[in-house]
Amino acid sequence: MAEKGAIDEDAALPALGPNATQGQLGEALVEATMLQLGQLYDRRAGLDFGVDGVIEITTSDTEKRATGRQVGVQVKRGLSNIVETRYGFTHYCTEAHANYWLRHSLPIIVVHSDPTTGRLRWRDVSSNTLRRTPKGYAIDLPPESELRTSLDAIRALADGKSVAPPSERTFLLPYSIQAGVRVNDADLGLAALEFSRAVLRGEKGRVVIDVEEEPDLVASIDAIRDRANPSSYDRRDALIREDILARYRKRAAQLQRALQLLLTEKQITEFYGYSDRLLAEAIRWLMHPIPQHREPGDVALQAWPTYGVERPVITFDVPVTAMEALYAKNDANRVYIRMGEMGGTMIGDLDPDVVARRFLPVLALRLIGHAEACEIPDDLAFEHIGIPPSMWLMGMA
Repeated sequence: MAEKGAIDEDAALPALGPNATQGQLGEALVEATMLQLGQLYDRRAGLDFGVDGVIEITTSDTEKRATGRQVGVQVKRGLSNIVETRYGFTHYCTEAHANYWLRHSLPIIVVHSDPTTGRLRWRDVSSNTLRRTPKGYAIDLPPESELRTSLDAIRALADGKSVAPPSERTFLLPYSIQAGVRVNDADLGLAALEFSRAVLRGEKGRVVIDVEEEPDLVASIDAIRDRANPSSYDRRDALIREDILARYRKRAAQLQRALQLLLTEKQITEFYGYSDRLLAEAIRWLMHPIPQHREPGDVALQAWPTYGVERPVITFDVPVTAMEALYAKNDANRVYIRMGEMGGTMIGDLDPDVVARRFLPVLALRLIGHAEACEIPDDLAFEHIGIPPSMWLMGMA
C-alpha cells in the first residue's frame, strides 16, 4: 500500500465503468445550453426518481428575472437507453416511471444527448406522447427536434400549453437480420419511390431501418439489468445480448446510410426514374441478409471509376444472360471484360435494369466505406470521385 499522498501507478484503485461519466456529460450539456439561452438550470442532487434537473424560465426583457415557472428534465445520453425506431429516437421506460412523470407537479421533458452528433433531441411527456408497449411505455423523440432552438416551446410548456413536434418525411423499412426486408415488393417499391421523389423535390427526409429483432433484445437486456441481484449467469447473458445488439445496430446503421444514398443521390436515382419495381428489387438486393450474395449462373464482375482512378473497387454479380447481351452488342466486349483492370468496358453498356438491380445497390454500400476513409459526408462521395456511375469501367473479378 502506498503512503498517503504518494503516487503508485501500480496500486489497485477504484475503476470507472464505461458509463460512469456519461449521465453527467449529458446533464452538463443541457445545463450549458439553457444558460446560453438565458434560462436557469438546477441539477437535482441525491436521489433521482426520473427527473435529473429543473429549468426555470426567465423573463424575456433585457434585465432577466426568474418567473417561478419551471420544467422538469430527464436526460439520457448515448444509445443505451435511446433506440432509433420507426417513430424517431425512442426511450423505453417502466410503467412506474411513466406514472411518476404524468403525476408530477411540473411539466416534464425527456432530452437525448447524442454524443456522436452533439444533438439534444427532446419531447414533452404527456398521455399523448407516451405510448404503451408490451413491457411498459415508450416516448418518441422527433429526429429533427433540438433543445437549443426550442426556447419558445419550453416557455409554452411552462405555461401549461402543449407543443407539436417538427415534421419530416420518413421512409421506414421493416427489416430482419435473419430474413431481410419484411415488406412485399408492391408496397416497398411505391413507398420508396414516393420518398425518393419527395426528397429530390427538396423535402427533408430520412431513412429508418426498423430491425425486427431489436425490441425483444433490448427488453431482455433491460429486464436483466433491472434485477436487484442478478446472478453471474444473468450478467454474462446480458453481456452476450449486448454484443449481439451492437452487431445488429452496426449492420442496420450501415444499411441505413447506403439506402439513404440509393434513394436520394441524384446520380443513382436517375437510373430508376419512376420504376417502383426496379427500386423494390434494388432495395431487396441491398438488404439481403448475406452481403454479396450470388444466384445460380451469376458472373462476378469488378467496377472502378476509370483509367488511373482505380478506387473504390466494387464487386458485384450479374446474370449470365446479361453477359451474353453485352457480348451481342459488341463481341470485342468479351475480350475487354476478361482483361480485368487492364481492359474493361463501361457500366453503361450493361442492360439498365441489371445496373439498377445489381450494381447500384452494392455501389451505394461501398460509397459509405469510401466516405469514411476520406472523412467526408456520404452525400459528397460521388463529388469526391468525380466519375458518374454509368462511365465506370468493369472487368472480370
